[in-house]
Amino acid sequence: MAAIYDLNRPNPLAAPCDEENCKPPLVKILTSHEFSQLTHIAPEARAELAALELAAANFVELYPSYIIGSFSVPDKSDPTGDPDTMSFYLEADHLILIDDGDIAQKTLDKVAATGILTKPTTSHTLYAFMKTLIADDFSWFSSMEDAMESLEDAMIGHHVDISSQTIMSYRRAAMRMGSYYQQIGVMADLIADNENKVMSREEARTFGHITTHANHLSDRADMLREYSLQLYELHQTQIDLKQNSTMQILTIVTVMFAPLTLVTGWFGMNFVNMPELQSEWGYPVIIAASILLVAGLLWFFRHKKWL
Repeated sequence: MAAIYDLNRPNPLAAPCDEENCKPPLVKILTSHEFSQLTHIAPEARAELAALELAAANFVELYPSYIIGSFSVPDKSDPTGDPDTMSFYLEADHLILIDDGDIAQKTLDKVAATGILTKPTTSHTLYAFMKTLIADDFSWFSSMEDAMESLEDAMIGHHVDISSQTIMSYRRAAMRMGSYYQQIGVMADLIADNENKVMSREEARTFGHITTHANHLSDRADMLREYSLQLYELHQTQIDLKQNSTMQILTIVTVMFAPLTLVTGWFGMNFVNMPELQSEWGYPVIIAASILLVAGLLWFFRHKKWL
């Protein structure tokens, strides 16, 4: 058993205790193996939780006397990577968090540190747990927006070369986080309905606050995704401008050398009695004409601001 918490103590979640000192242990953190050894859990709950572990999604299911669910929490440092997964089993008198990692332990520690747990009940603990999972995410969005604004300034100022993969990574992160918040909001909505009456009406109503918060975060994720698309369009526009500039230069060079190529082809013809070959001024005149032609073309292109 990883940890047991007794919510009947004056300082909820302040410190772990052992089974002898906790009467009863209302909140437990167990590994999946430890949870499978419990004998009082309904078989359908075991099967459903096992399926949720494989699905790695945010999901909740209400049964007549208990609620089960799972969390798939993205890593804020790399939202597109593998998420931290855990699940829970809630009855009126106890809450079991099933976690083979340390995300549940860390989240409960944050709950204890913030002091948002005001009622020593399992339902309120689940509320505080879910609220803590998304509590600091607005600051994460702020840091993401700052990074994207810096990226936009760099693209506009041509300070660095930005790859499409860098921009699309922000879009994928926003999509992953948006999906996460939508699922959390749906979970909180279903719990707030309290169809199985596992918790009191007042406790169920508090989950509506999580729904509102998750919806705001989902909207923020959508704004971030749209911003990333704008950055991608700006990046593509700059690429098109560079390509157009390159094609313009190549076209100008081709136009400048086309007359010279014509002159070269003319003098390369195998005729003996060509008048210009018989004159001593033939070559100087052709050279001067070629120089004047190139200079005239350069002046014309600069006048049109094509160079």
